[in-house]
Amino acid sequence: MQLELRKARIAVSPACNLSCNYCDGPKGRQFDKPGAMEDFRSKPIEQGIVDTESYMQIIQSLFDVGFRGVTLTGGEPFLNKDWDRIVREAKEIGMEQICVTTNGTLLSYYLEKYGRLPEELTLLTVSFDTFSPKEFASISQAPEDKHRQIVEGIRMVREKNPNLTIRANKITTRSGLDTLTDYIAKSDGLFDEINLLNLILKEPRSEEDKDFFRSEFVSPQEIIELLSKQGYKFVMGEKYEPTTQTPSGLRIIIKDTDQTLRSSLCEGCPIYCQEGFYTMRVGTDGSIRPCIDYKDELPYIDGVEELRRGTLTDTLASFMSVTLESASLQNTLGEFLTRYNIQQKDLSNPNK
Repeated sequence: MQLELRKARIAVSPACNLSCNYCDGPKGRQFDKPGAMEDFRSKPIEQGIVDTESYMQIIQSLFDVGFRGVTLTGGEPFLNKDWDRIVREAKEIGMEQICVTTNGTLLSYYLEKYGRLPEELTLLTVSFDTFSPKEFASISQAPEDKHRQIVEGIRMVREKNPNLTIRANKITTRSGLDTLTDYIAKSDGLFDEINLLNLILKEPRSEEDKDFFRSEFVSPQEIIELLSKQGYKFVMGEKYEPTTQTPSGLRIIIKDTDQTLRSSLCEGCPIYCQEGFYTMRVGTDGSIRPCIDYKDELPYIDGVEELRRGTLTDTLASFMSVTLESASLQNTLGEFLTRYNIQQKDLSNPNK
């Protein structure tokens, strides 16, 4: 699978200062290897995280094997005091797209201290599920005033970095579906893009897990149908993401999780994932893997050890050839629902 520009996702913080109810966090991980939502570690947390120099060497190797973009994630990447240094030095290496995904709570603090975000940043993605402070508090387990702080920070970015693209990541849930039109309307002027994501369910640990997924999951096809009835026309974007835009130019991206790149490594995988093999993921311990291997069961690269040996670039190139490059497009939702005895009709009508 060839993409116009391949990006790696790099966790730079193992912690988050929110506790959102849909977020995996450390739940389901091996108990000595907890991590935040996108931090897929292989080493115990007490061994700490890799230093900034190691991050930069890993990014250099990723560039050398063809990656031209990086997204800094976590946890909350702003909790790493060197996140902005990583952004600047990634640009020096040659990365064309440099993104950061944040919950937005620390934006205003950073801007008050430094004046503006690094000019090398090409995309700021804010996890932003609602315009309601009360609903935000229910989702995030944080005070309502944190929501106002996030909105203030986004507006400050608009002022200080006027050319920076700002994207909202929104988890689409059934309980919030009736407010989606209002969400889109209120996003105009605050965001340039909205990325509508699906719920992810890792291996259910209880009937409650399945019940939550069954009652709250909304398929991308249902979202497209809803917006199409309102006059939106969709085209297929890269990574099989249907996109449209409002009359004022706000771009809307639908994450179609029923179409992902998979290989033989995926057989029996318990995760209904959003990505498949589109990218490489770097954990805060330097482990490098092609998917959300939250159980630490699939092959991965020990980035720190490979750096010590001086073999990381060659190992990455070889690893890509048997994962990213050999994966094929597959439909995944039906297989996932069958495995956990969840009926398709229950997702479209949770009251049945």
